[in-house]
Amino acid sequence: MQIKSIYHLAATIYFVLATIGLMVIAFVILASAILDIVAAFSASEHISTVALRSVGLLIIGFAIIETASFIADEEIFNKRGPRSPSESRRSLTEFVTIIVIASSLEALVMIFVASRSDVSNSLYAAVIFFVAMFGLVALGIYQWLSSRIRSNNEEEKLDP
Repeated sequence: MQIKSIYHLAATIYFVLATIGLMVIAFVILASAILDIVAAFSASEHISTVALRSVGLLIIGFAIIETASFIADEEIFNKRGPRSPSESRRSLTEFVTIIVIASSLEALVMIFVASRSDVSNSLYAAVIFFVAMFGLVALGIYQWLSSRIRSNNEEEKLDP
């Protein structure tokens, strides 16, 4: 067996185990969020605070599941050789989109929590939201620039 094939086998095993581990962690987070809600009902706690905390947990779980799905799609199921630039752009766009959505949702939950308790904590939520929007703008700039490069390359191929 060649070193390269041993590496590919080891990498595939790692990606499978990492994906399964991420999914297990996400399901543990899901169970924790559900248990928190059930405990809040039975203990007569203020349900809205617990619900917002649980939503935050679910958002983190969502981001973890989406990351596991991305790793599985890219490294396990669609294992190919070198990718075309358009496939790489699509993968990067998908991954950054996951991060932007999860960060935005988490910032939104944090703003609701801060508005109910201590408004001074809303600064942290605003910073997270600003970073998420910066990521979205950066992704838009990346897509615009990469489409311009692709258009220029297509024009060069048309001009003999």
